[in-house]
Amino acid sequence: MARPRVTEAEAVLDAATGRLAAHGIATTTIDDVAEAAGVSRATVYRYVGGKNEIVQAVIGREAEVVLEQVAVVLSSSTTVQGAIADAVSTALRAIADNALLARLTSVDLLETLPFITIDAASLIDIAVSILSPAMRAAPALVSDDLAIESALEEATRFVLVHLTTPRRDGSRLDPGDAGRRAAALVAPLLEPTSEWG
Repeated sequence: MARPRVTEAEAVLDAATGRLAAHGIATTTIDDVAEAAGVSRATVYRYVGGKNEIVQAVIGREAEVVLEQVAVVLSSSTTVQGAIADAVSTALRAIADNALLARLTSVDLLETLPFITIDAASLIDIAVSILSPAMRAAPALVSDDLAIESALEEATRFVLVHLTTPRRDGSRLDPGDAGRRAAALVAPLLEPTSEWG
């Protein structure tokens, strides 16, 4: 069986992922990515864009990998509280286990902040689009579409805030504790009598 052809955009994103995981945002240049991908600088700009577009695309692509893991957990959930708790803790563990995302949310957090705060709308859209079908597939989690989307948006925001804002003592919650806290805050959005939306 023949290997599928890797597009120029995929080659650039693969190279950028490796470069960013190893060296971070601040020291990675378009020339570094082009060299690692084996393409010209013009090809990088043509197929992906400048440095900000590259970082955003790489974060989005890695987020999709994490969200697919979360979707598996959601689709087998039996309670709303458990679904939110497991989704958040799974996401946080998967981020910690991903070399690039772990670096971007620790060592390179200052450089990453614009992509996961001000420009987080695309990440939230990715999360809602990947996770909504999984929540709808879990028979115990039947709720209306607006409630599901609102809950997923807030759970995603919880994960992003957890990654960007340490507690008063400088620590972060354990993923399991973070999941339970998120469930207490977000699960009410999925209750039939919820007035949030």
